Amino acid sequence: MKPVVTCRPAAPNALESVISPQKPSGARIHGQIVGTLAREVLGGALAPGDALPNEDLLAARFDVSRSSVREAVKTLAAKGLIESRQRVGARIRPRADWHMLDPDLLAWHPDVLHDRPLMEGLLETRRIIEPAAAELAAARATDAEFDALAAALDAMAEAAPHDIDACAEADLAFHGGIIAASRNVVLGGLVATIAAALRASLRATNAVTDDQARSVASHRAVLDAMRRRDGAAARAAMSAVLDNTEHDLHAV
Repeated sequence: MKPVVTCRPAAPNALESVISPQKPSGARIHGQIVGTLAREVLGGALAPGDALPNEDLLAARFDVSRSSVREAVKTLAAKGLIESRQRVGARIRPRADWHMLDPDLLAWHPDVLHDRPLMEGLLETRRIIEPAAAELAAARATDAEFDALAAALDAMAEAAPHDIDACAEADLAFHGGIIAASRNVVLGGLVATIAAALRASLRATNAVTDDQARSVASHRAVLDAMRRRDGAAARAAMSAVLDNTEHDLHAV
């Protein structure tokens, strides 16, 4: 199995570079508290039903004021992770309440690839949407859209396997382009809703696939079928792409 490739952290901007590490900004303090607690929930260190340590304990842990803790808890509550009640305290909410399509939650997640409910749920959603979108696009896409899809495939082939992030972005452009070419505004809206989760899924599966050439070839079969205006073949080819995705996920 290939190692999972992670993105390099972004370089600090000019403002951050002049902030003393001993005196982090309020936004950075907030982000550190929220990110740490979110990772503990998403990673399972804090489970649904568990009580969150009280404000005094969290303030001592992070060396911040109680108001900073309170604001962080509000943010986590807005993301569906925590339920906070006066005189009762804060508890971790059931997983079904977590806003798992939220880009922030996906960014905080310590191990998206091994989050089976999330990965399997995404795959099931893709099986519902993408084969149908490919069939529609076979009838509705323009030649210019086919050319754009071909360019995305070329970029995907060029990036794999040395640049996983670039490969995942090209992969996303291919799948997103097919959905756009389906001319179905409802499908387009659904995909916009899951775009962040789809990006995370594609980055993860591109990192662990054992055969990038096979992956590119299976994607190209979808495009070839659409160019022939063969909707049934395009649907079947997209299903095969998702079969490969399932294989890669189960091999981890």
